[in-house]
Amino acid sequence: MKMTEFTKNEISKWMLHRGHSFLKSAILLKRAGGSKDVELYNICQGAEVLLKSFLLFRNYDKYKPLLPKKKEFGHDLVRLVDAVISEYQFKPLSKPELEELETLNKYYINHYLRYAGVHDIFYPSTDVGYGLVGRKLLAGVELANRTLWKDQI
Repeated sequence: MKMTEFTKNEISKWMLHRGHSFLKSAILLKRAGGSKDVELYNICQGAEVLLKSFLLFRNYDKYKPLLPKKKEFGHDLVRLVDAVISEYQFKPLSKPELEELETLNKYYINHYLRYAGVHDIFYPSTDVGYGLVGRKLLAGVELANRTLWKDQI
């Protein structure tokens, strides 16, 4: 089925909204004293969905078939960030931002945040941070929202 540009744009907006919702749920979990692993998982899931929405906004037909493929992007946050930076010609991440992203990615892509296991003993997530990455993601959401709704404000 061929989709209209309107439909592609609406799907991209829904992705943006869902990604933002994952980020907000992580904040609520943190405030409520919930599981750190689930909090981090929601940050990573939100990042993945947001980054994919940014790529869909840029070129839906190019990126839609690539997003679920493990060899292209899959759940790899670093690859997604690299693609967004390249596609939008954003400034590269600073060294501390990249290190934080790589740590989050390691936990996320290996499912350490989703399932309990021996990794919780040897590699607990209690010291994993997301402040730098989180600020970048929220800035991206704000920029996207300003761009999407500029005619309605």
